[in-house]
Amino acid sequence: MLVSGQLWQIRKAVRPWLIESNQTYLFGCSGGADSLALAIALFAEGKNSKVIPVVIDHGLQINSAEVTEQTLQTLKKIGYQKCESAKANIEITDGLEASARRARYQIFNEFIDSYNAKYLFLAHTKNDQAENVILGLLRGSGTRSLSGMPEQNGKFIRPLLNLSRADTEAACVEAGVTPWQDPHN
Repeated sequence: MLVSGQLWQIRKAVRPWLIESNQTYLFGCSGGADSLALAIALFAEGKNSKVIPVVIDHGLQINSAEVTEQTLQTLKKIGYQKCESAKANIEITDGLEASARRARYQIFNEFIDSYNAKYLFLAHTKNDQAENVILGLLRGSGTRSLSGMPEQNGKFIRPLLNLSRADTEAACVEAGVTPWQDPHN
């Protein structure tokens, strides 16, 4: 596997979070470029630990089960022996996006508890950060929105916040991995 270019930058971003060996780490993986680049980097850097992907089928698109299965197959090609997946039960109470996020984090927390995981990595990039700030301002959150998403929020880690979606796409190309193109993203 290549260790130059953008993939190297992503590996450097995750490395500081994996300093304790023999720990269990989880990460959310949608099959998109951001999460697959994270998957590649965590696999390469997490050799002394147990790193397990968590794939969630939100059931919001007609082919969501196929996308979940394709993502699991891609993760196995990367080298993951153990992968977890779950189907979200989304109860729409405050908009589709917020309800899906709540269901996703509920599943993530259940896996964190069941594995006693040190961290669960999320593949948010600076593109997501900018979008989050803009949406917060549009919703009227004021200056609170300007702080954006933190790199660490309890057990949730976002090591790619200083990298762009173009970086993750380039890392996937370097590694020879084809990401899923989410029409909602």
